Amino acid sequence: MSGHYRQAESDFRQALDEASESDADTLRVLGEIGSLLLAEGRLDEAESVLNRGIGLVRADRALNQRQLPVLLGMLGSVYQQTGKFRASEKALKEAVQLGTKLLADSPQYMAQLYNTMGVLHLDSGNGAQAEKDFKKALALVEKAGPESTLQLAQVVANLAGLHFFQRKWSLAEPELHRSLRLVEDFSGPVHPDAALMLNNLGVLYFDQGKLVEAEAMHRRALEIRRKVFGTENPYTAISAAHLAEVLAKSGANDEAGTLFAEALRTQERTLGTEVPAVALTLEKFADFLRKTNNNVLAGELEHRAGAIRLEHTHTVSLKEIPDR
Repeated sequence: MSGHYRQAESDFRQALDEASESDADTLRVLGEIGSLLLAEGRLDEAESVLNRGIGLVRADRALNQRQLPVLLGMLGSVYQQTGKFRASEKALKEAVQLGTKLLADSPQYMAQLYNTMGVLHLDSGNGAQAEKDFKKALALVEKAGPESTLQLAQVVANLAGLHFFQRKWSLAEPELHRSLRLVEDFSGPVHPDAALMLNNLGVLYFDQGKLVEAEAMHRRALEIRRKVFGTENPYTAISAAHLAEVLAKSGANDEAGTLFAEALRTQERTLGTEVPAVALTLEKFADFLRKTNNNVLAGELEHRAGAIRLEHTHTVSLKEIPDR
């Protein structure tokens, strides 16, 4: 974790210690800490903090009820990223229902809810509904002004993800480049959202067989994520796994094997061993091992991946752009 994130978390936790359990400040700080943990990919911790905030606001109607759909939206994102799609849908539907009443004057928050709902529908294979969600989010965020530039970049990137699944390359590539420019112009080239756009461009180029371009994108994304988040982070692991896949295709087997192993270890330590993201890395690593004649270990990894998939039968195994 970078010094910026470490200091921000320390400040928020100190503020939380100083707030009383019934104080509105507690609710505000819980939301800030939950948002920070979500941004870092510390999803188990984020889930705990967000549920605490949700419980607090549900129990005390005197607190700011506008915080409830915001917290539910973040919790829905946590569930979506950990493969708990049913729980994610439940949280997000309630968030949208409440937000329509309570956040009508805050288009950026409603845009975030629709954006997260779109990601959920895309990951569960419902592209038609995802497109509706993303277009609602885009219409709202474009009304919010320049302060929502990063959010606009995220929504455009998610539309690109949809077009990627639909194999509409002529739409997806310029959307991703637009997203990257928005982030870099607003926040500079070393920013987590820049790494996200680079990651997705790398996936796009890899699927088109443009290995040189894909490698360049994934190397830049991995460099940013190592610098911002450190090595023990699930987003860093995603970049390592994607770069490994490109290098394996290019024949750089030594570096590919090292990166696959690094990615898998990091995901297991930070996400747990039974989540869909780990299954995806196991499958890609196993495919690499088959091609390099390590069939025994490949079989073990395939067996583990299959067991995880059975535990998440509501998910769809897609060649996905996995972090949004």
